[in-house]
Amino acid sequence: MYLLRNTLKAALTVLLLGYSAELAGAEMFSLPLAKTNGWQFLAYRKIPANTFRATQGGLEIGVTNSAAPAVFPLTNAALVTELRVTGKISGSLDVPPEKQGAKRFDDYAVRVGLVESGRHTLSWREKRFAADWVKKLFALAPPGTGINKIHFLNIGASARQIGRFRTHPASELLQETVVATPDASGRFSFTNRLTRPINTIAVWISCDGDDTKSSFAVTLSKIELWIEK
Repeated sequence: MYLLRNTLKAALTVLLLGYSAELAGAEMFSLPLAKTNGWQFLAYRKIPANTFRATQGGLEIGVTNSAAPAVFPLTNAALVTELRVTGKISGSLDVPPEKQGAKRFDDYAVRVGLVESGRHTLSWREKRFAADWVKKLFALAPPGTGINKIHFLNIGASARQIGRFRTHPASELLQETVVATPDASGRFSFTNRLTRPINTIAVWISCDGDDTKSSFAVTLSKIELWIEK
């Protein structure tokens, strides 16, 4: 037993050292959540908009039967390898866990998305008929480039959802994975090591309660991007 414990301890030490070495090859960027400088607060057509307020505790998003994105464009595209998020939900999202994501129940209290640079651009016809949020999404792309996808990491209503992945039925540009749930006090925290670095040009935050007519508030206290040097 003594030999087994020492062997396991040595193996864990090697893993931790390896992980630390990986992080040593990356730098951390923390999004400014106690101020609104650099943020874009958007609105959807015909949907009441959320409220946004910068506080000492972080970015506070108020949801009252509403939905709207908060977007933080990065000054330069960055290869993101890991995302760390901490926050709290006050109130609750009124959605049955087994129906979350389905038609008329497509609300998540928190979606944190990495906007990936790519080749897809809007044609003149698409620009003419696209929703304003779609136009603003593609406007984030540097000149001569486009958008590949938004990779969302979601806070789900039930632990049984963790690991659930889908391409959103509204658009193939949207992919989402449920990565965590809030505890009994509404607090949530997750660290997600990406399966591949994502060439990120913006962070896209969505807190939705319009489908389920829910009212709650989200305070985001930490959003850290670990970036490949």
